[in-house]
Order: sequence, then structure tokens, then C-alpha cells
Amino acid sequence: MAEPLIGLDLFTLLVEYISGGILLSLFVWAIVLLITGIMGRMAIKSIMILIISYFVAVSVGYIGALAAVPIFIVASWYMVSNVLNWYYNTLR
Repeated sequence: MAEPLIGLDLFTLLVEYISGGILLSLFVWAIVLLITGIMGRMAIKSIMILIISYFVAVSVGYIGALAAVPIFIVASWYMVSNVLNWYYNTLR
């Protein structure tokens, strides 16, 4: 049986010692993304797109199909409305 490496286990560090649970650690990672974006002098719109994309992926992973179906419906509506808008503007 393989023994774990002696060192820093990031899951144990973040989930058990810092945040206390998996759901709360997901928000801690979002804060880490925010601080990293601010320190990297990213635009706030870019940071928000990254954080929203992160929360979409996390919600699908954490909740499953209960989150995937509404996200798919909203994304499909957004895509269809933009395609129709583009089609309308190219014909004009």
C-alpha cells in the first residue's frame, strides 16, 4: 500500500483547517481568484467573467443536473438572441 507523501496537502489545508467545509472552500477559492486578479491588475469585468465561469463550473460539479439544466437554458437563450441579433444586423 502506498503511503502519502509527507508535505502539504492542499485539500486538508483549505477544506479542513481554513474553511471547514467543501462548500465554503469553494467561496474561498473565488476570493483567491478575486485577489489574484486584482494583484495582476486585471479589469474588473475580466475578473467577474472568470469568477462567474468558476461558479458555473462549481455549481454543475457540486449540485449536478439541478444546476446544469437552468444554466444550459440561460446559455441557449443568450446564444439564440445574439445569433438573431447578428443575423438581423447583417441583413440591414
